Amino acid sequence: MHGAIAAGSAITADAAAEVLGAGGNAVDAVVAGCFAMAAGEPTLTSLAGGGVLIHRDAESRAVTICDFFGDAPGRGLAATPELLDFPEVELDFGPARQAFCIGAAAAAVPGVIPGLCRALERWGALELADVVAPACRVLRQGVVIDPFQARAIKLLEPILLHTAEGRAQFGSPADPQRVLAAGERYAVPALADLLEAMGHRGWRAVYRDRLMPAMLRQFGPHAGGLLTEDDLDGFRAELRQPLAFAYRGDRISTNPLPGLGGEMVALMLDLLAEREVAELSHGSAAHVLALARAMQVSDEARNAEGLRGNRNRWIRRSAELEQVGRLDRVKAKSGGPPSTTHISVVDGEGNACAVTVSYGEGNGHMIADTGIMMNNLMGEADLHPQGFHRLPPGTRLSTMMSPTLIESVDGDLAVLGTGGANRIRTALVQVISNLIDFGMDAEQAIHAARIHFEDGVLNAEVHQRADGGAALEALGAERFVAFEQPNMFFGGVHLVSRAADGRLSGAGDPRRGGVLRIV
Repeated sequence: MHGAIAAGSAITADAAAEVLGAGGNAVDAVVAGCFAMAAGEPTLTSLAGGGVLIHRDAESRAVTICDFFGDAPGRGLAATPELLDFPEVELDFGPARQAFCIGAAAAAVPGVIPGLCRALERWGALELADVVAPACRVLRQGVVIDPFQARAIKLLEPILLHTAEGRAQFGSPADPQRVLAAGERYAVPALADLLEAMGHRGWRAVYRDRLMPAMLRQFGPHAGGLLTEDDLDGFRAELRQPLAFAYRGDRISTNPLPGLGGEMVALMLDLLAEREVAELSHGSAAHVLALARAMQVSDEARNAEGLRGNRNRWIRRSAELEQVGRLDRVKAKSGGPPSTTHISVVDGEGNACAVTVSYGEGNGHMIADTGIMMNNLMGEADLHPQGFHRLPPGTRLSTMMSPTLIESVDGDLAVLGTGGANRIRTALVQVISNLIDFGMDAEQAIHAARIHFEDGVLNAEVHQRADGGAALEALGAERFVAFEQPNMFFGGVHLVSRAADGRLSGAGDPRRGGVLRIV
């Protein structure tokens, strides 16, 4: 077998599978899948966003993080311009509404194309032209929007239709004042042209000659933005050692600082390791309380900037909370899922690669005639707890995105990750615990009902509960939100694994259109 792929759409997974079948390795397949996301998951990410990739080399077993999340713009500017294009829009997530900022000043320095291409140059086996070929073909032919993608598109309607260029790309052929619906066709031949040019001329030449001038023209200071030539010239996809730790004897590797998600995942697992989780009935009130306590303490640690450096302090804090039989009543705060997605691949040789990518929700502006929407990572309040435009220019933005590798003592390996904003960390912890503590296979671990506890709000999927969530509501959270069905709010964990004997398996998360391909 060539390998296994778990991704957020059939288009994404099929592009990765095609490249694996043509002799590519796990990195080739991941990069091919990420470029094909432009057709298969057109509003869950963008080639002008940012991402984090994890790679495991089969021969050396070395694990490396490639961080190409966005940088704060403004290098070389004497001061922040007084007039910024930074309007606020409100998106309707059903149970809650959430505001985001878009416009030219919402654009961070993008990293997806430099990051993917650096990973391909370092670890790939195929040429860029061969890797982008599946994406180019489907972008030209077009795809029929499926119901899940239609819901994702509808969610972002105020942003996608913000400009005439956005309406031309995402507006319905029947009525450009509304977004594409399920069953309608989506094609971006201009982006196929751009990717083919990158394959033939080299990505750096095309990026420098075509994309950079357009981005400076549209998102620079004279256009109400902060992007400068120094920003684009100075961006680097950073290779880092992973945050590595043990959980019940298995080795976990994930995204280190400046990303916060990996540190919070590690702390929550540290806290769960202090008790015999497997002795709790999965999904019981006691089990949910243990998970919620770990989530609460990790949030306290994040706010105190302690995290794992004060591990013993947080273990003591968790023990204190164990003496209380109910969840603390604290002020509630609601949030919503920005556009993020993930792909995981393991190949037949044992190379593993996974990448999580995001563009926030998009800033409402297409980059010239490329078919690429610019990110709004500078307009995401969750990424700027000290306030917008406070970060020094050139600072790598922090992120919850945490592609993760698990290596067991028996020689099995699994690679996973998820989108889902502040639910990324809690979704990963629950799936990892399901695998290791409860011995579930990939499909069981991903399909199991999830919770997310933050700022006094206990969100819980209750479709697997006979009591409809009554026992969880009795835990006393300030607010209890019951989800009657699995919901994209809780992320979309896509996981593949390779057993020590070479057997391949995995699962895509149906909450976010997940599919699995074994090639």
